[in-house]
Amino acid sequence: MASLGMLARAQDSTSSIETLTVDQAVQYALQKNPALRTAELDVEKAGDNLAAFRTSRLPSIKWNVLSGQLLTKPSVTFDRGVFGTYPGVGPVPGDETKVHIPRRLTAMVSGQILQPLSQQYRLGLGVKAHDLERQLEGARLAERRAVVAEQVRKAYYRLLETQSALESVEQSLPFYRETVRLATVGFKLETVLQSQRLKAEAEAASVELEALKLRNPIATQIEALNELMGRPVDTPFRTVGVRHIAEDRMNPEESIQTALTQRPELRQASLRVQQANLDIRVKRSEYIPDVSLALTYNSAFNFQNALPRNVATAGVLLDWEVFDWGRKKQELNAKRHTATQARVAEEALDRRIRVEVAQALRQCIEAAQRVKVSTLSQQAARQGLREQQSAFGREAVLLKDVLQSQTNLASADDEHRRALAAYWSTRAEMKRILGEQ
Repeated sequence: MASLGMLARAQDSTSSIETLTVDQAVQYALQKNPALRTAELDVEKAGDNLAAFRTSRLPSIKWNVLSGQLLTKPSVTFDRGVFGTYPGVGPVPGDETKVHIPRRLTAMVSGQILQPLSQQYRLGLGVKAHDLERQLEGARLAERRAVVAEQVRKAYYRLLETQSALESVEQSLPFYRETVRLATVGFKLETVLQSQRLKAEAEAASVELEALKLRNPIATQIEALNELMGRPVDTPFRTVGVRHIAEDRMNPEESIQTALTQRPELRQASLRVQQANLDIRVKRSEYIPDVSLALTYNSAFNFQNALPRNVATAGVLLDWEVFDWGRKKQELNAKRHTATQARVAEEALDRRIRVEVAQALRQCIEAAQRVKVSTLSQQAARQGLREQQSAFGREAVLLKDVLQSQTNLASADDEHRRALAAYWSTRAEMKRILGEQ
């Protein structure tokens, strides 16, 4: 009963291990990868900057207070009759009067409220520029998500490749052990040389070593994949292979359109063109004078009443750089050159993506066909070894023929591993080129 209980617990533990597909692994990574969180914060920062810049279109309110000790003794001169001439009194003051202000603590208070008017056009362009920057950060985030998705796919496919190679070696191992058994029997019957028996044992040991060398990296690859997915590295899971490898087919035109629509790099290039064109409009708007509604207030304290208090003014403030020695014109020319560069880069990227898609499609077809051929060659080599072993048991062939069949199987296994590695790598690259996440 105890043994049955232990067996049941072992089966429950095995069945509780998660089965993870490559798409699920990508989704885990896109949700929890720590590197993506930083990129998401950049998008949020760009949104905050946009919201902050929008306030520039509203009235600005500023207050300044200057309080300190006078270092000099300023004076204010009032000319004769500056305050008027009155009947029976005469001019006020009657003579030129100078008021001296002693060194003392003083204070000056000034306030200003400005409502931009003519600047609204330039500020509106600035809002659009910040919105484009926010969209550009979103495109950069999409690019980083695509990079993480590619890393996860490649890590998943490397794990699949190693597991497939281990499975292939384990399927071939019984054939090598059978050859050792046949060689041992033949050696006892004196139909096999000792060197041939030792060679058979050496080849079997070599295959066992290869299986061991393949088992060791699997744990490391599982940990690396868990780290990319942003979860504990010791989380166990099972992988799911992709079946019918050689049947993958994609329409070239549809693939190109998919890549042109989904590639975040092309989205970034388009946004940079829009940014460059908008920068030209912003630079042109600098020729417009800055006109604002203004309300100002000034007051001086502890100046012997020589300076006025509570002076408020409402009016229009004009700020205009009339002559700049051609600076704005040259800056505008530089902006135009930048816009041309952005358009050229966008066109070049469009052509490069088309070439990449066409090349990747051809490589996918070639890699899938290579896997199909290597699989058939591997099956043929195993069947050939099985037949040679059966014939050796009937003393119809020599042991050297069996060993040669083993060599053929080893070559077929190696080619199959290489074909799988090329296929998984090409598959991940195709996903990246199409801009899939």
